[in-house]
Amino acid sequence: MPKWKSGDRVRIKEREVKPDDRESNTYFAHFADLDGTVQAVYGKDEVAVRIDPECFRPLLAGVHKEAVRRMRAKFLDGLSEEQKRKLTREEKRFAANYVVLVKSEDLVKGREPPKSVPVPERDDEDDAETYDGTSVVEEAVYDDPSIRDEAPRKSLSDLDAAEEEELRRRN
Repeated sequence: MPKWKSGDRVRIKEREVKPDDRESNTYFAHFADLDGTVQAVYGKDEVAVRIDPECFRPLLAGVHKEAVRRMRAKFLDGLSEEQKRKLTREEKRFAANYVVLVKSEDLVKGREPPKSVPVPERDDEDDAETYDGTSVVEEAVYDDPSIRDEAPRKSLSDLDAAEEEELRRRN
């Protein structure tokens, strides 16, 4: 088993998720085949890996992008107008790292880091200053009118009947 050290390039192996993984939260199926750099090593078995955003699959990339937008908005919302004016464009548009904790046995030697892509002068993302963190995605499933907003509440007699049925089942 290779010993990893900070700065090593690694890739997370693809394998089946085991019950032990669910207890320790150190492997999930969506981690498979992600490349990154070892950030830190904890003990002999746990390794923190900073994932390269360029290797995200579409769903994970969307979640990460939305999380970064919300972090930026929250950061700027906590500043006064004078403090905001003093920030540079780079400080307002900070990037967030995606770091996962995995077992060392789930890592293999990784591919070379991707070439850094120049950031366009202006991209089409909402600026963090005007971003409304409470907005929702219109086409998301939770906006489906056929889905009821609330689960139907059971009446007291329904609850009593369910309790009686459960007690009969257990005896």
